[in-house]
Amino acid sequence: MNGLNTMHYPTQTLVDVAYKALKKDITERVLLPGQKIVIRELHERYGISETPIKQALNRMITEGLVESIPRKGIKVRDINWDDIAELLDIRLMIETYYVKQIMHTFKHDATIKEKFINNLNEHMRIIEHAVDLNDYFQNYYLDQEFHQLFVNCSGNKRLMRIYSNLGTHYYAYYIYGRQSKEETIAGVKEHEAIFHALVAQDEDQVRKCVETHIINAKNKIYRNLPKD
Repeated sequence: MNGLNTMHYPTQTLVDVAYKALKKDITERVLLPGQKIVIRELHERYGISETPIKQALNRMITEGLVESIPRKGIKVRDINWDDIAELLDIRLMIETYYVKQIMHTFKHDATIKEKFINNLNEHMRIIEHAVDLNDYFQNYYLDQEFHQLFVNCSGNKRLMRIYSNLGTHYYAYYIYGRQSKEETIAGVKEHEAIFHALVAQDEDQVRKCVETHIINAKNKIYRNLPKD
């Protein structure tokens, strides 16, 4: 198979190039859920040596997108609705428990407020002008960033590490092309509602908006996940 043209990635390491290529292949279903990953075949496909491919896979193991099974090697993580539902329930618990602290930080830190605004503006811009897979990835990066900003306002550093390691957005690599633009825009509108509730310092409304957003996300993911 033809290798990647690394001339398109002049400022990135080979690990980064392999990492992006792997995510692209999973998203476009070249590598399927449950499929064993053969590093030699990836070396031939990407034209990249095995060492950076292994390092990229190790990064993806920590994110939960691939998994290493003793004596069986590495495989693409299976789609498991129960796992996704549990992760979203944990997110709901974390994001609603710390609302008071989050509101306090938001009120007294103008820098945080500016980061939220930049995130929302960029997120809507990406959705409105999305043309390719890179935009799709950027959409989910911005979605994740919004929630990380929100949780970071709790001031609990250990909680933030736990939250970041949940890997709650791994499902995004399995629903590419299944979710409508309208559904994506609705999600950002729900982010905006959370932001406005923070601005208003309305604790009940913040909690209600977060609950609505995560419940809607769960329903949307369930509708769009492949059932085969």
